[in-house]
Order: sequence, then structure tokens, then C-alpha cells
Amino acid sequence: MRRFQGALVVCTLLIGYASLYPFVPLRLPGEDALAAFFLRPRHVVSFDIWVNVLAYVPLGALACHRFRQGGSAHPIRLALAFAAALSLLLEVCQLFIPTRVGTIFDVVANVAGAGLGILAFVEPVHSLVTRPLTEMRDRLFTPGLWGDAGLVLVVLWLLAQLNPALPFFGAGNIGGEPPVGPGVLQWVAVGLSICGFGFFVSALMKLPQGSLRVTLVLLSVALWLKFVAASMLLQPHFSEEWLSSGRVVGLVGGLVLFAPLRRMPRLGRIYAGLLMILAGALFSKIFGAYSPIEEFLRLFRWPHGQLGSFATLTRFLHELWPFAAIVYLIALFFRERRALAGSKMAT
Repeated sequence: MRRFQGALVVCTLLIGYASLYPFVPLRLPGEDALAAFFLRPRHVVSFDIWVNVLAYVPLGALACHRFRQGGSAHPIRLALAFAAALSLLLEVCQLFIPTRVGTIFDVVANVAGAGLGILAFVEPVHSLVTRPLTEMRDRLFTPGLWGDAGLVLVVLWLLAQLNPALPFFGAGNIGGEPPVGPGVLQWVAVGLSICGFGFFVSALMKLPQGSLRVTLVLLSVALWLKFVAASMLLQPHFSEEWLSSGRVVGLVGGLVLFAPLRRMPRLGRIYAGLLMILAGALFSKIFGAYSPIEEFLRLFRWPHGQLGSFATLTRFLHELWPFAAIVYLIALFFRERRALAGSKMAT
């Protein structure tokens, strides 16, 4: 069984999106562009370099893990070669997009990031960090590919939280046209989504014990990500709009509702989770405030070239996540029900 192979595919697609956005218009690269590909850029921004490095850290770790599971004698070399080939391909493709700048120096930064990710499987990092984390994952969460797929969804949810212009649990974005409808219904949408998220986390765990603590940890991490990102990336007069008082009420109400219900049988928790995530997503869509992409980007004070790809990618993940979670929970519900029926027939 090849673990996290799907995660490697998802990571590759995310990097491809971030590297090639906005995709159009296309043009044939001129001689100047081809020559500049191998030259040091005139303006080197340290922030852009670090983004290129960090983006490839998970790719390097996942690729190395994949080649190790495949029985390769040289997983580190293959992972580095995979990262270098992907980066070179995407940088060459950028030459055909007028708004992007492809350069060999970005390839070097990307490969360096992949190398940092590969260190997770090099001693002593593997024994001190990677192996204990793997053992904790196997101890707490559903084993195998089902647990891995759910954890990938959790990571994608956390990634979406890096965008502070997106509300904490809800659709749309801050600074948009005021939504219609009573404010209390917006709070209900947040509460349902929070409770549904708790059930999603509970469905990933082997036992219901500890699901409230893990949910609180994940929500706390997400809140801190939002807070730090808002203070660094948003215009000052928008820096606090991602978490309104109504969302705080919904957050607390969702946790209060989840706390006693988390003791339901596993099938009941999965079913309740998909219903609440669906209801919360529908309510949020109805009452969400949306802005055109040009106005959306004006919420930021990000003077770097990756703003468009970062903002649109995280916005896409934010909107897609509830429905991806619903599909996952539906599939998991039928799997668990078949397993339960099979065990009853065996006895």
C-alpha cells in the first residue's frame, strides 16, 4: 500500500497552479526572455525566494516517501530529480505567460526547498522527528489511505486559513457587499460549520476520546494563522474583519453543540458531520459577501508577485473544502456501514 501518493499529486497540482496563474494570455517567448532565463534577475526579493523554497519542502518530503515505499535504492536522488524536473518544467512554461517571469534561479530555490523536505527521512531527523510523528499519527487517527485522505483535507483547510481576507468559517470574503438576511442566521452558519468540522475530525480518529481536544488545537492553530497573516498582509483598516463578534458567538456555540454529541456512535458522528457541514456551507453561501477579484486583491498590502496566485488558490480551497469534506464523509459512511454489516454477519 503506497501511503500519501494522493497527497503528492495534490501538492504537485497546487504548486502548478501557483506557478502558472493566471494561465492566460499566452505568447511565444522572445529571445530576450530566453536569454534572461539563465541570468540573475535585476530585482531579487528575499520574500519571493523564501516562498519558492517553502513551497517545495512538502513536495520533497512526499516524493522521497513515495520512492522509499516503492523500494527504490536511491529515493533521495529520485526525489531531488523529480523536484528539479517539475520546477524546470513550470519555469519554462512561465516564459509563455506575459505576467510571469521564469528563471533558473527559481529552480535552484525550489530544489533547495525540496532538499529541506527530504531531510525528514535523513538521520537523525528521521528518528527524532519524523518517526515519532508517524507513530503519533497511527496511534490517533484512522489507519491506511482513508485516514491519510482525511488528513490531507485537514492540511488543505489549514492552508486556506493563511488567507486573512477570507472569513473564519464562512463563504465569500471580508470587505465585500454586506450580505442580506438577519445576522443571527450568519452566526448559525458558523456554528453549524464549526460543529461539522469537529465531527469531521472525530471521524478521522480511531476513538471518540480526544476529538474535542484535537478540534480545539486545530481551531487554535487556524486562528493564529489568520491573526498573523492579517497583521502582515492586510490593509490596516481590514486587519480585524476576518473574525467578527458574530463569528465568535458561532464558534463558541458550535463547540458547545459538538461537546456532548461527540459521544455518539461512529456512524452517527459521520452522518451528523456531513449534514452539519452541508447546512453550514449552504447558509454561508446564502449570506456570504463576495467581491470581484480586483477588489479582493485590494484588501492586501502584499507588494510581491505571488499575490494573485496565493489569493485565488486559497480562495478556491476555502470554497471547495466543505464539499470535498462532504464527499469524503459520504464515502466513509458507506464504507463503515458495510464493515459493520460484515462484522455482524461474521458473528
